[in-house]
Amino acid sequence: MRASHGIITTLSASFSLTSAACSKPSFLYVSSYAGGITTYKLGSKGLEQVGSISQICGTNPSWQTLVGEDQYYCINENWDQGNGTFTSAKLNADGTLAFVGNSSTHGGPVHIALYGENGHGVATANYGSGTVDTLDISNPALPKVLQTEVFPVTPDNRTGQEQSRPHQGVLDPTGNFLVFPDLGWDLLRVYQVGSSSLQLTSKTAHELDRGTGPRHGVFLKTDSKTFFYVANELANTILGFEITYENDELSFSQVFNGTTHGNGEVPPSETRAGELILSHDNKFLIVSSRLGLTDTFTLSNGTTIKSDSLITFSIDQQSGKLAFVQKAPSGGNFPRHFTFNKAGTQVAVVSGVDQWITIFERDVATGKIGKSLATATLTSGPNHILWKE
Repeated sequence: MRASHGIITTLSASFSLTSAACSKPSFLYVSSYAGGITTYKLGSKGLEQVGSISQICGTNPSWQTLVGEDQYYCINENWDQGNGTFTSAKLNADGTLAFVGNSSTHGGPVHIALYGENGHGVATANYGSGTVDTLDISNPALPKVLQTEVFPVTPDNRTGQEQSRPHQGVLDPTGNFLVFPDLGWDLLRVYQVGSSSLQLTSKTAHELDRGTGPRHGVFLKTDSKTFFYVANELANTILGFEITYENDELSFSQVFNGTTHGNGEVPPSETRAGELILSHDNKFLIVSSRLGLTDTFTLSNGTTIKSDSLITFSIDQQSGKLAFVQKAPSGGNFPRHFTFNKAGTQVAVVSGVDQWITIFERDVATGKIGKSLATATLTSGPNHILWKE
């Protein structure tokens, strides 16, 4: 029997005042490798679980995406059954999920990227099987697999890099290219997008040093330039590139190379970079650092624990270089994912090992993350969080 999620919430006084001013509650959707999607309503009383745990995403859900007000997608890594699953659902007004349709994918999908006309194309990065699948979701009730890219095993059988490990698909600002960081091959795989056909055409990949382990990336479009940043799980670095477009290819020119912890700090060897997110105003880049436990965090009961970190960098809009702003506690162990509210004034973080989520305040002007506002404790480790306002 799969464990159910228990809910324990704590709330700071300042948070209740802030939330009471909100006319509508927001919802947070939390996936767990132990199974199920738990919905929380965030309001003046803090985090309150909504309904029972939804199993529509399958046994091992690990990524969620929202389109518009109510179109929801998720994937199931499905560790025990070989193939993965892509699922479509609707968000009900009360925050619960209603199943719409699904389709099998190759094994171990860990990310959903939307692309093509009207966002009718989906690319799943299938970490477990070293593949990428594309699907036509023009009819969300009948998602249809269009194409599968199968990548060869790596030649040197390095630990953690025994095979191709695509971990994400990132759509460029033009909507014409997808970049897949391949943690196993140390490649940024590039594909040109067929906007109408939804077909992907392989282009020249950008090679990184062996042992880098690219995990997640993000594009930044400034007034005059385009940049791409990638967080590297194995090297614990962030690399920045200026992107130029020539002859239907992407060219990567490196403009930044620094550790994920910034400020000259070398992360412990056991540390693994996690999520990488660009702030809504395009001024800051935030990365999560897992398993190093180099910070401390004080719980609501006064207990101080070791914590992993969220590290914030400011971005020079002309050069693309990053400057260290802050290294803040993430609220626990193993922050695989985090997300912001629309205003960028709050950040929600999952702590997979400690089995809870934490919401922090954030200063939009400085980019700095502040005190904890609310927490919810689960009985299994969360791995992804989606914020719906």
